[in-house]
Order: sequence, then C-alpha cells, then structure tokens
Amino acid sequence: MAKYLVIDNGGTFVKPSLMDENGEILEMLPKVPTGAINMGSIDDENAFKGKLDSVEKYLELVDGIYEPVKGQVDGIAMSFPGVNNADEGYCYSGGAFFFADGQPMGKIMTEHFGIPVTLENDGKCAALAEYWKGALKGVVNGAVIVLGTGIGGGIIINGEILRGKRFSAGEMSYMLNDVGKHEELGGFFSSDAAMGLCMATAYMKGMKPEEVDGFKVFELAKAGDPVVLGLLDKMTTDIVGQAYNMTTLMDLDLVAIGGGISREQMLIDMLVQKAEHLNEHNPNAPYSAFYPKVHIVPCAFHNEANMIGALYHHLKLRGLLKAE
Repeated sequence: MAKYLVIDNGGTFVKPSLMDENGEILEMLPKVPTGAINMGSIDDENAFKGKLDSVEKYLELVDGIYEPVKGQVDGIAMSFPGVNNADEGYCYSGGAFFFADGQPMGKIMTEHFGIPVTLENDGKCAALAEYWKGALKGVVNGAVIVLGTGIGGGIIINGEILRGKRFSAGEMSYMLNDVGKHEELGGFFSSDAAMGLCMATAYMKGMKPEEVDGFKVFELAKAGDPVVLGLLDKMTTDIVGQAYNMTTLMDLDLVAIGGGISREQMLIDMLVQKAEHLNEHNPNAPYSAFYPKVHIVPCAFHNEANMIGALYHHLKLRGLLKAE
C-alpha cells in the first residue's frame, strides 16, 4: 500500500499527516508553528514579516517533518496558500508565505527531497476533498465556500476544479456584496468570514477581540442576543445571496459550506432556511420552470479537508488516482 506525506500549510500551523492512496489518514503527525506572519502593529513595516521569511527556512522546517518518515512515503502532497499553477507547482503568490512569491516551489521541493512533491491552493483543496469523498461527490458542477480568516473555496465545473487563466478562480473574498461600498472592506464578501463575524461581535458588544471566537459568538446567539442574531442574519443573507448568484452563473448542483463555524448546526439551519425561502419566493418562477434554485449543504470535512484535497490533486496529477 502506497503512503504519502500530506501537509496542510497554514498561516498559523503547518499540519502534516500520513495518508494512504484511498484518502484515509493513517496518522496525524505533530503540527509545527508556522511563524510566517508577525501580527504586530499595522503601522509597523514588519507587521506581516515573520521569522519564516525564505525558501531555505521553509525547507528546513519541512526537513524536520520529512526526516522521520523518509523512505516510508512515495510522495509529498501539499495544500498551499496563495495563487499557484498547481500542475507545475509554481507560486505566483504564496499568500501568508511571502517567501514563495514567484518561486517554482514544486520543482524546488521535488529536487530537495528526492521524491515527487505537488502543491495546490488551500481553498481548491477543500473543494477537491468534497468532490472526491464528501458533499460534492457525484455532482457535475458545485462550489465550496470556506468561512475562515477570509472566505476561501473552490469551484468544480464538469468534474474539474476551475482555476482560470491567472489561477485565481474561486478567490471569493474579493466578491462584492454591495457595489455602493466598493471603497470599503465591509462592502466585500470577506466581511462575512468567521473572523469578520467575531470582530464585529467584539466591537458591537464592547468586548476585547481576544475574548470572542466562534464558540462565543454562537453561545451568545443561542442565548438570544439580539446584536449577535442581527450580525448572523446579515452574514447568512449575504452568503445565500452569493451562493444564489454563483448557482445562476454556473448552474451549480450544490454549494457546500465549510470552515470551523460550519460545524454549528444553527448556522447551517439559517442558511438552508434562507435558501429554501429564496427558492420558493423567487419572482422569476412564474416565467420559467428552470429558474435558478440554490441548494446549500454543510461540508463533510473540516480540519482534514485540505489534506484530502491535496492528496487527490497529487494522485490525479501523477496518474495514480483509483477509479471508484
């Protein structure tokens, strides 16, 4: 049985695992603090320049992960931030990994480790995981919306991940909710991310940002807090609106919602109810039996999604993907 080292590269932690060719996690390996971003003062010119600031330092970090499993794995599959040509392993942008900008990271790592190394954008990995074994399995067209620090995700069209000419398809944070507010970050879809919800809750409730996470938000919401319920109402309305627009443009079968807060059934229930209401009360319905209907479901995978999708890309690119 072939085994693979699969690494989810995040801004906070690098999370590795051993997986088999069927997408099963055999062992979660110790995660490593990334140190790519220094969250200092926004006025500090080094605010976003962490200690992990070169390709050499990154290779040294991964060396520590790879050495204990060297000789045991047939390849390394990576979920990677930023905009990249996944077929060639070239990073146009490394996202939080600034050192990767303009670097052929796949080639560099393949030569360094002596085994095949592939990488795919993290949001697209989440979509590939759901298409391979999760909520989007069997669909023709579908999308994943990941609610995290920003809003990530990926789009599946005719059974293939949509990358685009500049490999930036699916960067949903940049979609506009309100064109009248195009000069404000609050006018963009990114404001509806989990981090945006937490920050808005802290501001509206007069709390410190570090006191508010997703658990706290839904604790307040379930207790009937009108401020938080109002924020959730706006957030879920925006998400359903964007999901509807994507469904209209691309004839999507399903839109799956991911990210840590997608585990909250209250959030999923609000989204599904609003989607159903939109479908039932769409004024276009009398004029066509084929008016767009948006269908929202939760993702099947959460913390492991990026790893599963990274392995799917690795196996498919190398012609090793087993037919199911």
